[in-house]
Amino acid sequence: MTPETKIVRDHYQAAIADSQALLQRITTAVDAMEPPVNSRRLARLDQFHMGGLAATAAFAERVGIAAGMQVLDAGSGLGGPARYLAETYGAHVDGVDLAPDYVAIADLLTKRAGLTHLVSFREGDLAALPFDDAWFDLVWTQHVAMNIADRAGLYREFRRILKPGGRLAFYDPMAAEEWPSLIYPVPWAQTAKTSTLLTIDETRTVIEQAGFAVTRLDDVTQEAMGWAQQQGSPAEPGAINAAMIVGARMAEMAANFVRNLQEKRVRLVMGIAAAI
Repeated sequence: MTPETKIVRDHYQAAIADSQALLQRITTAVDAMEPPVNSRRLARLDQFHMGGLAATAAFAERVGIAAGMQVLDAGSGLGGPARYLAETYGAHVDGVDLAPDYVAIADLLTKRAGLTHLVSFREGDLAALPFDDAWFDLVWTQHVAMNIADRAGLYREFRRILKPGGRLAFYDPMAAEEWPSLIYPVPWAQTAKTSTLLTIDETRTVIEQAGFAVTRLDDVTQEAMGWAQQQGSPAEPGAINAAMIVGARMAEMAANFVRNLQEKRVRLVMGIAAAI
């Protein structure tokens, strides 16, 4: 693990002082839910990206998920999108994430949702995935690539594990063309040291150089900002929500993300590329 990768891992786990206590707290909250335990009921906890569950659903519709599809959720976090794809479409999803505490939570929630026959998670580095060549139909990633400086290497690794004709689906923050600096901290980084944003054109170029044909690039910034403005007051203390994982710093990071979008420092893009 490189020093930069360790900083990224530690950033996401910084507010987790006692992993076992957190797992017990989440277990208690989930067991208190009215059944069934599903994507809608878990969304405030496990859809850790701008737009929440609505963005995941819209993204899945763009991509076109089919039953039985072999999907890699690259940077799977707490597993919300992976469970949604399995629950809604019957996809088989392998999730890989850098943070072991996130993997443990994702496993717990998947068991509670009764989806272990379709979804599994493991700790790992996206730069060196533990899968054979040409294994997956789809690589799915949301708000992950901006933590990885070697973007060319990342997309080559995605291309390696995709079947011929497989697809890469990505929903990422991207740099504005003017390259203004961001206001930190943001949900993915405390400082610019572990934040690498490419412009839309740069993203297209590096993906195509890795062996893909980009078939769709949709700027969804306005839709995401509309979602952010519609969010109600923060969840009550003890309620199941992302602040259980991220801690008190969640409010500042989320506010800065929205401000960066409002001030056109960053864009949000959903894209699809086919392996060639």
